[in-house]
Amino acid sequence: MEVQHLCNMPHATLTSNNKWFSLTGFGLVGMLAMFWALGTGCQRTTWDNNSAHGLRFSADTLYFDTVFTTVGSVTLPLKVYNDHDGTLLIDDIELDGGLVSPFRINVNGLPAADLSTPLRDTPLAPGDSMFVFVEVTVDPNEGAEDVPFWVREDLIFRTNGNEQNVKLLAKGQNAVFHGGPDDYTVLTCDEVWDDQLPHVLYGRILVEPGCTLTILPGTDIYAHPGSGIWVRGGTLLAEGELGAPITMQGDRLDDGYEDTPGQWGLAFDITDADTLNGSLINYSVFRGGLWLDRAAECRLDHVQLSQATVGIWVDSVATGADYALSLTNSSITLAESIGLLSQGGHILGYNNLLANCGQACGYFALGGDIQMHLSTFANFGSSGSGLRQFPTLYVNDWYEAGDGSLQLRPFTSDSEFRNCIAVGNNAGLNEFSEVILDLWAPEEYLNPLFVSSSIHHQDDTFPANLLDEGTTVNLDPPFVDQLNGDFRLSGSATAWTGISSIPPFDPFQVSTDLLGEPRNTFAPTKGCYERVP
Repeated sequence: MEVQHLCNMPHATLTSNNKWFSLTGFGLVGMLAMFWALGTGCQRTTWDNNSAHGLRFSADTLYFDTVFTTVGSVTLPLKVYNDHDGTLLIDDIELDGGLVSPFRINVNGLPAADLSTPLRDTPLAPGDSMFVFVEVTVDPNEGAEDVPFWVREDLIFRTNGNEQNVKLLAKGQNAVFHGGPDDYTVLTCDEVWDDQLPHVLYGRILVEPGCTLTILPGTDIYAHPGSGIWVRGGTLLAEGELGAPITMQGDRLDDGYEDTPGQWGLAFDITDADTLNGSLINYSVFRGGLWLDRAAECRLDHVQLSQATVGIWVDSVATGADYALSLTNSSITLAESIGLLSQGGHILGYNNLLANCGQACGYFALGGDIQMHLSTFANFGSSGSGLRQFPTLYVNDWYEAGDGSLQLRPFTSDSEFRNCIAVGNNAGLNEFSEVILDLWAPEEYLNPLFVSSSIHHQDDTFPANLLDEGTTVNLDPPFVDQLNGDFRLSGSATAWTGISSIPPFDPFQVSTDLLGEPRNTFAPTKGCYERVP
C-alpha cells in the first residue's frame, strides 16, 4: 500500500481578535473546505499497488442483438467494481479497435472523444463502483451482405500492470433503407419489396394514387420512431404466406424492446395559431404504422404487425374501389393505443388476432362497411396497471360537426362481426364494457351487428336487437394462456361453435384458421383459431 496526504491548504492568517481572517486566492468554496479540514484532519488516499488486485465487472460480455448498418444501438451499461481496501488507479481504458472501432464508450459520464487515446488515470475508491456505457454503430462496408454477421471487439482495462478485457459482441445486419428522418418520401410507382434484406423505414413513406406498393412473402420491415407507410389514395399489397409471413415492427431489436408498444407510427408536427392568446401552438398528430388514406383495395394477408402507436388506420375508401382493406390471417398486437382504427372505412376480414393494445383493439367509427369474421379481439395486456379506460371493441356511427350539427354515418346493412370474440381483462369492473356500441339510433338497424359471436359488456341498455341468439354475453372464453398471449380455445363446449362464414367468403378462404389448421367451414370455432383436439 502507498499512502499519500492531500493537505495543500491555502495560506490563512487570523487577526488579533480571532474574529476576522484574510484569505489569499481562496474564495467561499476554499473557506468551507478549510473548515472541514480543520475539523476532520487531512484527507488521505491509500493507493492499492498490489498487482494481484484487479477489477470486477458486472458482465464478461456485452451483447447487442441485431443492429442495422448505419443505425445506432441502445446503450448498454457495464458496472466496474473495486472490491479491495485501497484505491485502484486504472491506468488505461480503451477500445481494442481504436479509431476504427464501431463502438463508443462513456466512463462515468465522460465520453471518450478521441478513440486513438486511452482514457488514463481513472481512480476507483475502495468498495466503490463506476459505470461504463457502450454503444455501437455497424459499418455497412464490413461483411454487410444479405445475412447477419458478427462484430467483435475487446474493451480493455489496465490496472497495476494487469490487463483485463470485457468482450463486446454485436450482430450486424445490412438492410434496405427507405426515406430519411422526418422526410416525406414518395415511392416509385408499382415498387416491389422482397425478402432478400430487411427493410428499414425512416419518416413518411408515401404510396400515391394509382400506384401500388407490393411486399412479397417473408419480408421483414422495421420502422424508426415517427415512421410508417402512408397509402395516400394508392394500393398496398402485403401478401405473406403461412410459414413466410410479412412482419412489421420497430427497429430496436435489443433485449427489453420486444414487448414495448408505440415504437413506430406516422407522426406529423403541426403548428396552429392560438387566436385567443395570439400565440402559436405546436403539437403532433399520429396516423399509425399503416395509414390507408382513401386507399384502394389494399390486401394484407399473413401479416404480423406489432409495437406501433396505432397499428392500421383506415380512412374512408378510394372513389370507385370495392373496398379499402382486406385483412386476413393477420395479427395486430402491442399497439400503444388502437390496433385497427376505421373512420368510415370499408374493411373485409377473417382469421385475425387483434390483441393487447393500450386502448382499443378495434375502433370502428363513423360507420362504413365492416365485415369481420372469425376474428379475436382480446385485451389482456399486462403493462402498467393492466386497467384500461377504453373498451376492447368500440363501434360508432355519428359525430358532432364543428358548427354543432349532428352528422349520422350508419353502417351498411352488410356490416357484421360474425364468429368473433371481443373480450378483455376489464370486463369484470363495474360500469365498464369491453364492447361499446355508440350508435345514434340502434333500433333502426334491421340486422344484428354481432352474429354467432362472444362479447363482454356491462351495459344494461345494450341494444339487444344488435345481438343474434347465437352470441354469448359475459361468458369467459377458455383461452389456453391469455396472460401470455395464447388465445387458442380449449375444451369442446358448444358455446364456442359458430356458424358458416360462407358467404360472404368462399370455402377456400375460410377452410383454415390463422395457424393453418383445418376449419369446419359449416360449424367453425369462434375467433381466429380452430379448436384442435
